[in-house]
Amino acid sequence: MRHKDDNIIKLLFDRKEEGLSMIQALYGKLIRSIAFNLYKSDTVAEECLNDTLLDVWNTIPPKNPDSLSAYVCTIARHRTIDRIRADMAQKRYTPDHSEYHTVYEELSFLDDVADGVVDKMEMRRIMGEFLDSLSSTNREIFISRFFDFESLDSIAIKMHMSKNTLGARLHRMRCDLGERLGK
Repeated sequence: MRHKDDNIIKLLFDRKEEGLSMIQALYGKLIRSIAFNLYKSDTVAEECLNDTLLDVWNTIPPKNPDSLSAYVCTIARHRTIDRIRADMAQKRYTPDHSEYHTVYEELSFLDDVADGVVDKMEMRRIMGEFLDSLSSTNREIFISRFFDFESLDSIAIKMHMSKNTLGARLHRMRCDLGERLGK
């Protein structure tokens, strides 16, 4: 996949729109799924895909991301969250339909840690070490919940486990992460 990503980034540096088409083919479904999991709207998911592609076009160059998939997923999440905030400000969006707020509350301790204790690079290193320390099952659960904002019901079905078991695992992982960040 890295080779394909390098080719796409080269196309974007050469300002060839073919790079955007390749991103849409490779990562379009993932981008839509991130947006849909947050907002629960196919229309917004499609708009998010378009906004993400535009942001990629406007930021590469000068940026040259190590992981194109992580880069586009991050942009997609930010774009969808921006849309939620804008719609909430205009009272067009009811947060009951989103997992974002629940996940935000579950990870609220990260704001305290990030505000001055560790800089962005240190946070990235710690998060990478934390994810590497998890079993493949726990890593998939953690990423599904806190990066893809999937509901607990959806993850429980996907992972073939009860919601209580899933909740307990997530609690232990959050405690472990909080402990690592506290250090």
